Amino acid sequence: NSITLTFSVVLFSTLLGLALALLLDRKFRGRAIVRTLLITPFLITPVASALMWKHIMFNPVYGILDGFATQIYQKFGGDSVIAWDFVSQHPLIAIAVPMIWQWTPFMMLIILAGLQSQAPDILEAAAVDGAGPRQIFARMTFPHLRQYIQLAIILGTIYIVQSMDFVFTITQGGPGTDSTIIPYQIYLTMFRKYEYGEAAAAGVIVIALTILLSTFALRLTRDLLESEK
Repeated sequence: NSITLTFSVVLFSTLLGLALALLLDRKFRGRAIVRTLLITPFLITPVASALMWKHIMFNPVYGILDGFATQIYQKFGGDSVIAWDFVSQHPLIAIAVPMIWQWTPFMMLIILAGLQSQAPDILEAAAVDGAGPRQIFARMTFPHLRQYIQLAIILGTIYIVQSMDFVFTITQGGPGTDSTIIPYQIYLTMFRKYEYGEAAAAGVIVIALTILLSTFALRLTRDLLESEK
């Protein structure tokens, strides 16, 4: 579950972050307001974000998701109210979607920094020479963004692999153990089963993996800074 959740959150938040960064790199009216609104989800504390999604979006009685599904169902001739317990039926998706929503702005900011570090003269020269937008992106922009994307992925992975706020708030590892991840399992082992030694050993393993990822991230950051000089 930890691998599946981390991989899906990092992948989709990076792709969405790239798309939004490309959008914000263009000049249009109200860009500053749009950028502020897009950054807002990352500024909300994880527990508050999880509670908002759990009760406002996923609640089977008054949630927006069920209300929207009910309206569509009734438009096609249905006469009943849909009470879809999305969290119980799709626990990992119910956790992944809010995390993607919160982490997309982080990925967007890093990638946007990479986009704005490009030399505009080079891009203009390529356009004058006949290169189309797709060619410029594939051969110039994306290679330039590669290290920024790698940095965003590593930093996001370091935090997401340790985070249990959404699991604890939305599903509490259930139903059963369908959405239990390593940090939450450590919490259960420590504070529910009182197996302090086992929890400590698992915590050391997670810390060791985090240190390895952090070391790689620092090296990547150093290479990125050196390439910018």
